[in-house]
Amino acid sequence: MTTEGFVPIAEVVKAVGLRGEVKLYPLVDFHGELLGSRYLHWRDGAAADFERGRASGDCVVAKFAGCDTREDAEAMVGRELGFAREDYLAEDFPRPPEGLPFRYLGRTVVTTAGETVGTVDEVRRYAVQVLLVLQREGREVLIPAVAPILRPDAGLDGPLVVDPPAGLLEVADAPGLVDGADD
Repeated sequence: MTTEGFVPIAEVVKAVGLRGEVKLYPLVDFHGELLGSRYLHWRDGAAADFERGRASGDCVVAKFAGCDTREDAEAMVGRELGFAREDYLAEDFPRPPEGLPFRYLGRTVVTTAGETVGTVDEVRRYAVQVLLVLQREGREVLIPAVAPILRPDAGLDGPLVVDPPAGLLEVADAPGLVDGADD
């Protein structure tokens, strides 16, 4: 597995306790069912043998095989946990019904009328809401990745089709809506 095809789901942010547990900070593509799957890897390609975990606020405290002391856990801080992009379409891959957000990155967005809107530069998650971030007329546009706005798409390539409600793609240029516009 190359790091180019690696999709991070969590980062080790600190050691917890004395027995090799670590705190995982979930990233935008975090999906708990991946933790026990055969698809889980560290960014360097090494398999991540997940033994157990528990919730800790917004994070997960996890134990991995071979990490048995506080010193082992401290050495893991900064490592990223994830999966190989090419594994995502495997039949037994544990993906949520709505899919994982990484698959939107770099894809062209077009409307149902065929108008090109732009390319997804970033994906943001706010609670359970996923937003596609792209540039339009030099300004950032946020498109909710929800039905009925975003048409269903389980793939990794090709255009994303949106059916935006009136005003969603309009660039805000009214006074007070743009920083400095009401000066």
